[in-house]
Order: sequence, then C-alpha cells, then structure tokens
Amino acid sequence: MGRLFILLLLPLLLFGGSVKPFKWNDGESLLTFLERKKLPLSLYYNLDKEDQTLTEDIPYNANCQMVLSNKNIIRQILIPVNDELQLQIYLTPKNRYAMKVTPIVSEEYTETLYVPIKSLPYDDIVKATGSKNLASVFVKMFKGKVDFRKGFKAGDPIIIVYTQKYRLGKPFSMPEVHGAMVEINGKKVTVYRHSDGRFYDEKGAQYEKFLFKLPIKNPRITSGFTKSRYHPILHRYRAHVGVDFGARPGTPILSTGDGRVCFAGSSRGYGNTIKIRHANGLTSLYAHQKSFRSGIHNGSSVKQGEVIGYVGNSGLSSGPHLHFGMYSGTTAINPLSVMKKTTEGFSGKERRVFVAIRDKMDKIFKKALKTKPVRKPYFDFHETYYVDSQTLKPKPF
Repeated sequence: MGRLFILLLLPLLLFGGSVKPFKWNDGESLLTFLERKKLPLSLYYNLDKEDQTLTEDIPYNANCQMVLSNKNIIRQILIPVNDELQLQIYLTPKNRYAMKVTPIVSEEYTETLYVPIKSLPYDDIVKATGSKNLASVFVKMFKGKVDFRKGFKAGDPIIIVYTQKYRLGKPFSMPEVHGAMVEINGKKVTVYRHSDGRFYDEKGAQYEKFLFKLPIKNPRITSGFTKSRYHPILHRYRAHVGVDFGARPGTPILSTGDGRVCFAGSSRGYGNTIKIRHANGLTSLYAHQKSFRSGIHNGSSVKQGEVIGYVGNSGLSSGPHLHFGMYSGTTAINPLSVMKKTTEGFSGKERRVFVAIRDKMDKIFKKALKTKPVRKPYFDFHETYYVDSQTLKPKPF
C-alpha cells in the first residue's frame, strides 16, 4: 500500500478516549446525521456538488467508527461511502470540525476456502469465514445448477478461490470470486470467473441467465464508473459510482431488468430517483429524473424494458442526464459489467485465455481436495486504529 502502519490497541495513547463503532441508519441522510450529532450542517453545504452527491451512496448498515475523547467529545468520524473511499469528519487543532473524502485503509488477501458440508452450504461458509456476502455469492453462482437443499451428504466439499478486503480484521465489501467447486457424491460441479468478470462452466458456457439491458435506447456515455480517483489538480479523491448517460429531457428511462421498485421518491443529491430490486440480489438506481411514469411507486413490479420514468436534471445535476447505478447488496458495481452478453463458448484468443484461467483454478481445486486446508480466523482488531510509523499521528481506518 506504499505506507507503513502500526496497529495499536486501546487505550488510544495519543489523545486518550475510545473508538465507538456504529451502523449507518437505513435511509438516513448525511444532513440528518450531522443534525442528530449536533455537528455543523456547513460540513455538508461546504462540499461541492459532486461530493454532495457522493453522500447519497452511503450504504445502509455501513460499519462506521467514531473516535471520542475522554471527555466524550467527537474527535473523528469515519463513514464508508464505498469499499475504497470514506467521509472523514475530524476536529481541527482550532477546535473546528472539517470533513473530507479520504481513501479507506484495508488489506486484501486471495484465499482458498475448503469447507466440508455439515448442514447447508450457506451456513457452513458463514461459519467458516464470517462473510454472508461470500456465502450469498457462492449460492448465486450455482443457482439452477445445484439444489442446495438436497443431494448433498455430510462431508461433501466446497472450494472457493476468492479475493477479500479486510478492515479491522473483518471481511469488508463484496468478495471477488475467481472460481468455485462443489462435489456431490463424487461428481464435481465447477464455475470459473473469466477476464470479462462473468461466470462460466468448464466448457465456457455462461452461467448467468439473468442479464440486464441498457436503461436508455441509443445511449451516450458522458461519465464512466470509478470508485476512487485522485484529482491531480484539486488534490482530492473523487468517485463516480455509476454511469451517466446524456439524453434530452423527457427521454424514456427503461427498467434494466425484471424486479420490484424498492424506492421511488426524491433525494437531495440524486433528485427524483427510482431503485429496483432484482431477483439475483442486485439493485439498480435511476437518478435525476424529470418525473416517474404514472403508476410507478414503492412496491411496483416492473418488467425488463418497461418505461419507468423520464430523463431530467433534478437534484444536484449540471444538465439533463440519467445517472445509472448498480449495487450488489450495498456495494456499488460497474453497471456495464452486467449488461446483456450471452455466449455458449469461446473461440480463438479468448478461448486460450479462458482455458488458462480454468486450468489454473482446476489445479487449485485439486490441491485443496488433497490437502484440505483449514482456514485460520483473522485476529479481530475491533478497537484498533492505524498510526503512521514515522510521525505517530493517527490515520483513518
């Protein structure tokens, strides 16, 4: 990561006090949070439009931290916006509060998980790793291929090769699964992640049957997806966790897939916004709309390609466009990565790339079946913070 850190356990030696973990309330805005904590609302209003919009993406149930002095004064608050950036509210030496966007310090590991089935695969994975996200991804990968409620017997192995970020010793954000295998009564069923980010079987046939379509016909992308970028002129971290499509006001917006509307209303940054929850655990977001189609409301069932609203520039918008977001749980993903693309196999150079990925995973599966590695749990740095090894000044989690 280019920086050295020392992990120090409480008590906080530099300024005394404690770290208080808390969860972000579902549906709470940053303004409401600041008001509730009796912090100056100017922290929000002093942000530029892009950063104000970023605060709309604070995931519900996000794991936040508050550093309190021994006199119970707030010294620092850390609020994750995605798995790379966080809002950092801090007390300056002049006893004034300031806020900025800073990168999240996390550690990343690629792991091979071997789990013999004892009850249900989902439960066994959660027990072994503490990650509901990993268990959910595993189940979704094999949906329609394996019946997870019958057919298994005790001891049948599960193997998952994945990369996971850790923050304070706990799994953080969605894992990236590279390959997985289950063995049922001696029969192996395998899934491989290709370089395009999609999952395929051993022959190169695509696993995902639920694929999305673009929300606007003949789209024109004006801004792409990035979770974290450092602006070389402003010397600040910025993010754009969605894709912007330029279009004329009133252009119909289409539901990217079948699903149910879980939010249809107004938010400060995104303006008129619709969120649709889909059957595969993904949620799509359509922001800055001029208006919604008649009959669209919370709980509405929609079909892929159905008109749900119309392009506008409501909220913090510099002009008419659609901000289109996609979330896996509470983690923002690039919407274009799940757009419709079907294949029953690869050819030429692409097939050679896939075969190399498949063969590498197969070797890992074979080794894990032989060695049956036992996963060692990470130490839980529940009340730990980072300190720069040279200056001994506190650094954000």
